[in-house]
Amino acid sequence: MKSISSTVIFSCLSVVMLFLFGMSDIAFAQEENLPLMIEPIYPENHNPETVGYFDLSVNQGERQTLEVRITNQQDKEVLVSIKPANAFTHPSGGIIYENDIDSPDTRLLENAVRVAEYITVDETVTIPPRTSISIPIDLHVPEVEGQTFLGGILFTTYGEENENQEEVEDGTANFVIKTETVHAVAVQMNLVNEVGSDFLLGNAGFIPETAQVYSEMTNHAQKIQDGITGTYFVTDGEGNELFSGKFGPFNMAPNTAIRFPIRWGHEMLEDGKYTLHMEGLSGDKTFESSETFTIENSDVEKYVEHTQTDLPQAQIEKGIPMWGWVIGAVLFGLIMFFIGRRRQ
Repeated sequence: MKSISSTVIFSCLSVVMLFLFGMSDIAFAQEENLPLMIEPIYPENHNPETVGYFDLSVNQGERQTLEVRITNQQDKEVLVSIKPANAFTHPSGGIIYENDIDSPDTRLLENAVRVAEYITVDETVTIPPRTSISIPIDLHVPEVEGQTFLGGILFTTYGEENENQEEVEDGTANFVIKTETVHAVAVQMNLVNEVGSDFLLGNAGFIPETAQVYSEMTNHAQKIQDGITGTYFVTDGEGNELFSGKFGPFNMAPNTAIRFPIRWGHEMLEDGKYTLHMEGLSGDKTFESSETFTIENSDVEKYVEHTQTDLPQAQIEKGIPMWGWVIGAVLFGLIMFFIGRRRQ
């Protein structure tokens, strides 16, 4: 038995993220079995009704030092990596925090305020066993018009590496599993200004790898757009309704865009032209759209390659479903078998 010389390294990421679905109902989870407990120390300009993250009343250009208390709940010292983060909208709704995300499904607009650039923290800190320390965070309020600036701070710890072996076809594969735990604390800066909602629906499209229809959604306002909710239905080229559903409510981070995914809900998936119809509310404003999109034959083939599933059944070559091709192949084989026997 030969052994594979190269070592494959996997990083298993355990994430404790703060999702801002309902700003007044958030509590930052502190699990006793986690290595760290993260506690924001609230300043005087913090909203007393908010728990678990910083919700600050500020003015443009102000500077402020915040504090976060970190408690090491282990019997050994812990190295903590700290970095500021920007606020993105999760493709399915809600708010997530990362310094940058390279994805077609979520992005910051070109004019977005990258709050990570306005937060300064020490990159690492070592905390002794069973000890609490306070971490200073320097905050600079952007000198930009708007209502809300939103970002966050990520606290990351790294677990021990575990080596594992697994038998594979060509020998033995060695695996090194590294675990990370990430805590996120949001920093929300609220100006006295109020800005109107500026939520828009854009183009519709199809993601073949996951058999999902998507709608481009954009929050152009420098504020959190809350209460996005609505209904949808998809029709074929002849106007027949294929499937329908509801979405929301959810929030979008300021100046962000997403491709909101909708699972293909019809029993057949075939190439052609379709229309996604959507209507709903963003806050107290209504929206409505009907956007046409195309599913190519190559999209159906790509979906089959990625999933090898019968639900929804993939239909290729203008109306002949996959099971039709399978049955045809079996019948052809039987016919050739009997012809061969008759010749013998």
